[in-house]
Amino acid sequence: MHLNNIGGSSNAPAASPPWKLGFRSSRRFVISVVAMAVFTDIFIYGMIIPILPVVLKTRVAVPDDQLQKWMSIMLAAFGGALFVGSPIFGYFADKGTSRQVPFIFGLLALGGSTIMFWVARTLSSLVIARVLQGLSAAVVWTVGMALVVDTVGKDQVGAAMGYVSMAMTVGTVFGPFIGGVVLSRVSYDAVFAIAVGLIILDILLRLVMIEQKTALKWTQPPIANETESLLGSVGDTGNGVYEATRQDYSEVVANPRHSVCWPEVSGEPNSSGKTSNIPPIVRLMCSSSMLLFLGATVVDAILWSSFDTVLPLHVMDTFNWSPFWVGICFLPLFAPSFFSPLVGDAVDRYGSRTIAFLGFLLDFPTFFLLRLITHDTEQDQVLLYIFLFIAGIASSLQMVSLMTEISLVVERHEKESPGIFGTQGGMGQAYGLFNVAWSGGQVLGPLIAGLLSDRGGWVTMVSVFGTMSGITAVVIGFSDEKILRAFRKEA
Repeated sequence: MHLNNIGGSSNAPAASPPWKLGFRSSRRFVISVVAMAVFTDIFIYGMIIPILPVVLKTRVAVPDDQLQKWMSIMLAAFGGALFVGSPIFGYFADKGTSRQVPFIFGLLALGGSTIMFWVARTLSSLVIARVLQGLSAAVVWTVGMALVVDTVGKDQVGAAMGYVSMAMTVGTVFGPFIGGVVLSRVSYDAVFAIAVGLIILDILLRLVMIEQKTALKWTQPPIANETESLLGSVGDTGNGVYEATRQDYSEVVANPRHSVCWPEVSGEPNSSGKTSNIPPIVRLMCSSSMLLFLGATVVDAILWSSFDTVLPLHVMDTFNWSPFWVGICFLPLFAPSFFSPLVGDAVDRYGSRTIAFLGFLLDFPTFFLLRLITHDTEQDQVLLYIFLFIAGIASSLQMVSLMTEISLVVERHEKESPGIFGTQGGMGQAYGLFNVAWSGGQVLGPLIAGLLSDRGGWVTMVSVFGTMSGITAVVIGFSDEKILRAFRKEA
């Protein structure tokens, strides 16, 4: 047995393959490592939220009249680090020879932030801890997503992103719950002991993982040609089952090379194989397809985050619910995300734009139906659960398809102009932009929802968001020839 090259170093001799190379570089294991990274990051973030007021009051001695201010600063520190760090880490991930190095750096940032939270006694320490946590999230959601795409290839990106999305949901649901329960029933130190345990497990997984491009030095045929489905064998169905995704490349109304900044890339022929002088992230920001789906990502994040802001207050005012029942009402919203792998499989089969279109189209009537939830009756309570469940389905369709489409936009650009993003491609920077769009939407969502609710009430807010969903569905529909063709047949 060879135990060397735990991290998959490129300097290892080709004649001495690492121990369990096939397993450590397999698609399932790499996706599991990324999903675990997403879960750990989201779980620890959510676990800290309910104990943050306690930390500010008891350990830092923040006065009650300044508590809200410092809570906002802590949230802003995380969001700012995520916003700034995402494109930076995406750039370095694409420029480096390995995704694993920045991936491990993100883990160190998360470990540092967790320990600082544990021992912090000053406001400056807490702010620095939140910044480190934001940088860690930036790494996970840029380098991790790029690593997934590198591993599975374009035909199974949707299924892989489905597992990642499910991991995010599990962390979102259980992080605050476990953090609050452990703090109230056990101790403050126990909360961070759980977090440190998860980080140690994450360290082991990230060090054991070997990137497939590194593994090719020893076992190129079995690694490079691995084609099994993430949800089961595709031997009986063949490659045709994913033909819809490949056809989707040629069914975009807009030319995939079209740029809103310039018509072509420095006069380079498409087949030159030379790298453009234009930085990949600038090239991506000037892509009409990328801008379209970054905009859709902002809308998705606004819709999702708006529930966190307005829903608790609305159900408390309407139904006189306690905090326990307020938490319960979020379960129908989260539940459909556990089926994200199936959504991802549908994305691979029918195309990411089609599924994204259906997701926003489903949100359109759902938000308008939420206008009905205005009276303290059993019927309204049942309807609320139903409508939130449908909204959860729509959100899962949107999230998985948008995460997948980002990679397909990069693939299309690379196909049209080989080498345009360099030897490592532009996947890291593309997901850096995705992260910026998502974090921007999460900042705007609570602000817009709060403003609409204060000025016009619950009915106005859900009506505006329903209209926003409908407009987004129409824009995505007009961007895809397959969707337009389906409507022409109906007409």
